Amino acid sequence: MNKSMKAPGIIDGIIVAIIISLSAGVASLVLGSFVAYATLFNLLLGSATLIYLVYLLKRSDARVGRVVVIAGWAFVSVACWFFDVPLFEQVLIQAGIIWLVRSLYFHASLLTAALDFGLVSAGLAASAWAMVNTGSISAALWSFFLVQALFCWLPNLAQKPSNRIYDGAHDPSSFQTAHRVALDAVRKLTQP
Repeated sequence: MNKSMKAPGIIDGIIVAIIISLSAGVASLVLGSFVAYATLFNLLLGSATLIYLVYLLKRSDARVGRVVVIAGWAFVSVACWFFDVPLFEQVLIQAGIIWLVRSLYFHASLLTAALDFGLVSAGLAASAWAMVNTGSISAALWSFFLVQALFCWLPNLAQKPSNRIYDGAHDPSSFQTAHRVALDAVRKLTQP
């Protein structure tokens, strides 16, 4: 793992939740009288998802696919707006994008990705409860992203490769030695 990169932590997740909810509150106050509620909801939902995706990509030590993730999110968001997808379905789509990115960039097993899906579902339930009881988009976003801060506590259930595979002690050829060194370097770069 790159020493300058830090894995997401609970405090980081709470800070991101605060930033997103406060920004949504300010935007609601400023734009609420000028913009229709559905449009405001779309803008806030898309902005919150984009902020969270940038946070996830910044915290990931994987360097591939970042542009594709943001371009894919933008394409899906514009398609939802263009085809006038209902708000409830847009919420599910944006939450699904968050789950997919976390599953691809932070989880190495299907079980952990399934646990993360449960966490996203719990966040959606908390968000729906906050929206019904307060009517505030900001409170709904706060509830969702506060629950998402817990994803850093999901266990890493991936099996680590055995060193026996790479020992190569029985084959002294130069190619096998170079191959073993390259595999060890890749393994060191990909492990936290």
